[in-house]
Amino acid sequence: MLRRRWAAVALTAIAIGAAAPPAGPAVAATNRDRVASGDAASSGHRATSVMVTPSRDIAAGTAPTAEVTAIFGPDNRVPVRTTTTYPASATVLLTFDGGQCTGFMISERTVATAGHCLHTGGRTGTWRTNIVAYPGYDGTTAPFGACTAVQLTVPQSWMTGPVNYPGPPDPAYDYGAARLNCTIGTRTGWLGLGYTTQRLTGSCTTTQGYPAGRPGQWASNDFIRAEDANALYVQHAFTSGLEGSPLYYTPNPDDWCPTLPPLVIPCPCPPPPPDPCMCPAPFATALGILTSGPYDSGPGRTNNIALRITQPVINNLMQWR
Repeated sequence: MLRRRWAAVALTAIAIGAAAPPAGPAVAATNRDRVASGDAASSGHRATSVMVTPSRDIAAGTAPTAEVTAIFGPDNRVPVRTTTTYPASATVLLTFDGGQCTGFMISERTVATAGHCLHTGGRTGTWRTNIVAYPGYDGTTAPFGACTAVQLTVPQSWMTGPVNYPGPPDPAYDYGAARLNCTIGTRTGWLGLGYTTQRLTGSCTTTQGYPAGRPGQWASNDFIRAEDANALYVQHAFTSGLEGSPLYYTPNPDDWCPTLPPLVIPCPCPPPPPDPCMCPAPFATALGILTSGPYDSGPGRTNNIALRITQPVINNLMQWR
């Protein structure tokens, strides 16, 4: 087993009493000029620690602006009308000073998301501050309430950047977890985590999250257009705020979809009581995390990019839960 050092950010807990998020969170700026990555070195998934203190209580933020838009053909996103049912209930609006992202519950108190939603990346990057999670936010209210992040964790290589500093951080490590000051996941449920060493190209997928330019939660269906060791390339509509959205197999896909490769699921999704059928595998199992619009060359030039969940990624997220 790999020896790991954790990048833990201890935050002062903030008592949350509001049922709705602050009005108009702004956009999390994604680094659009990231380098392509080869296989992620196992040591790159280690992490370091830094302590920060929130500057104030929950931030009101500023009006959202859709800074990043990557939509291929018709925009097939549909609003999620009922966010109190699974897996919409486990999909999380994350707000922080100056921005917003999407995340998804992976335990009763932990949210997984894109790494740049927690730390801006690279040696000169900074930690996000005043992160608040709103599972199942419907555009008006948060039916499960809200929780504050008390610990942030990202891989060391997301913070240190590439060997040829001052280049951009490696997108193979653009993931992380926020530990909350409450056990809200016992009410919302949480997604499982799965990976496969088989080819995923052609597999039908669904993602849902919180675009900055639209109210509430939205979902879309597509299929995996290409893949490499660290990324899945899709044409799900992508705009700012959707960073950190989970990517999972589409339930009951159309007949044209190929047979879905089985996933290794070391971290199954336990449902909230009393319904034992709320988290049917593999359709509640995240196999990717949406991280950016098109960039660089190759399949990333003409597709949106999801970080591929691999065994090292799962190993970290399971320990960060």
